[in-house]
Amino acid sequence: MDVKQHIAQISGRLKQSPLYHDKNFTRLPEIRKELDLLYAKLDQPLHAAILGEVKAGKSTLLNAFAGGNISPTNTTETTACILKITYGTEEEGCIYYKDGSQIAASIDTVYQTLSEHRQEPEFFSQIDYIVIKKNLTGLKQMYLIDTPGLETITALNEEKTTQYFQSVDVVLWVFNGNYLGQSDVNEHLRHLSRMGKPIVAIINRIDQVDGDPQELVDYLDDQLGIYVQAIFPLSAQKAYDGIMNQDEAAVEASGFSALYRYLDEHIERKADQVQMDSIINSVKALEEQIRLLHKQALEQIEMKMRTYLELDEQIQYNGNLMLQTIMSRAQTWVQHDFLSNAEQTIRNRINDQSFFNTTSKEVLHREMGQLLAEDRLQQEINGFLGQLQQDIYREWHGRLSQIDTELSQLYQEHQIKHDLEISQLQHAFAGQTGMDSMKDSVLIAGAAGGALSVYSAILGPAASSVTIGSAVGAIMPPILLAGAAVGLVSGYARSKKQKSNQTMMANEVLDRIRSQVSRELLPSLEQHLQQLCLQTGEEAKREFVEKNFDGRRVDELKDLVERLQLFLKEANEETVAQLPPHRT
Repeated sequence: MDVKQHIAQISGRLKQSPLYHDKNFTRLPEIRKELDLLYAKLDQPLHAAILGEVKAGKSTLLNAFAGGNISPTNTTETTACILKITYGTEEEGCIYYKDGSQIAASIDTVYQTLSEHRQEPEFFSQIDYIVIKKNLTGLKQMYLIDTPGLETITALNEEKTTQYFQSVDVVLWVFNGNYLGQSDVNEHLRHLSRMGKPIVAIINRIDQVDGDPQELVDYLDDQLGIYVQAIFPLSAQKAYDGIMNQDEAAVEASGFSALYRYLDEHIERKADQVQMDSIINSVKALEEQIRLLHKQALEQIEMKMRTYLELDEQIQYNGNLMLQTIMSRAQTWVQHDFLSNAEQTIRNRINDQSFFNTTSKEVLHREMGQLLAEDRLQQEINGFLGQLQQDIYREWHGRLSQIDTELSQLYQEHQIKHDLEISQLQHAFAGQTGMDSMKDSVLIAGAAGGALSVYSAILGPAASSVTIGSAVGAIMPPILLAGAAVGLVSGYARSKKQKSNQTMMANEVLDRIRSQVSRELLPSLEQHLQQLCLQTGEEAKREFVEKNFDGRRVDELKDLVERLQLFLKEANEETVAQLPPHRT
């Protein structure tokens, strides 16, 4: 399969991607446009772009290459336009507009028009590019593309320059020798390298720098040597002056001759091969972006689906642990803490023999009735239930927060893995466009709200609709008639034969009350906790779908997973190995 067929196949397959029309994956249509550019380039001559920061001397260098004044210095740096300079027997210029129209004119007229409108961003926003044709031998085998500086006044310049990255075969990157090591410039250079573009670095204005030029070359090689094929120090101004004055010694001394020989040997004489290498490398870079976008999208969606399906199990497991803890606490309270104050008072009365000798049965009856009065027991039960409600909240919040923490760590590790995959690719995402697309997607970004925010479910409907008060509020305290209780205890107290069993009899009375409370309260409490787990699970799953599925239903997401799996399977069957061999 030839390169054109392969590009067409990739473009057609990409349009069938289940993510292609998703508003969050804007990178995919951009990749398809870049593939179209590469396809069109196969019928065009080699494109060499002169890039770099403002005031680096790009236009002067371009004039030196052409052997004449093609681009007035500072023209592109101040007018936000891209000039494509090519060979022509008839010297002329043409302005191509985005609406498809064009205006042909003399070169001087074109430059005059640009100069007149240099302060009008609206004018330049309508221009696609400008072609300048010159009858110069140096332009026969390649287009020279002069671009706006990457740090010009308006952001429009940089945007227009970036749009032409895919149409560039060879980059001549011009550095200002006075300001090496600027991080933003370095990032743009890495940007181009990741697109598979061969780059030749040029350290300009070398005549303005004190010291040995080789030291600058060594410095730049240490910093960016991995991204460039060669580094040349030169003075573009001296080169241009030497060329115009036909002073070969001056041209040689400027460093231009060494650069020109390198391009002549490595670029111009092998223009077709270099162009093919550049296109193939760019296609491979875009294929890897497509594969990585879909692979990571599939992995993240599958991970969220697993999280959704496992929520019930995790909540149920932690709910059972909470149930055991709370029920054990409730049983301990009923058996040991409930009625403990009343029990102590009764014990004191039983042990006080003078009480029975001097106090009437009615007084004892009244005092016991007060100790075991319904409102008093109800108050004690309600006090415990209020405290228990807080204990349940803390216990449940802690367990659900732990689920969140574990899942957050899992998603973070997954994201680190994805970031590492991107950094390890030879042709990783160009710039931040692809990464922004991934991060902006609700569907495949890290799970919302600290992975799940499951614990928030107990602050919502699950908390308001299922409370201990609503669950056990109908329970009437199992109160024995005060008279019966007092009669039982006082009867034992007046019996001389049962003096030794008075405490046991009191315990029996209290145990009867506790047993009945246990029979009524504990099952209702257990049912309440089970209902809390159930509603928490339902609420957590509802919120998870709302926050993380981007408006899709579960069945729709399952269908998307199947389509992504099929897309990647077909893509792997049509690998980049089908491309012809190329130089490395």
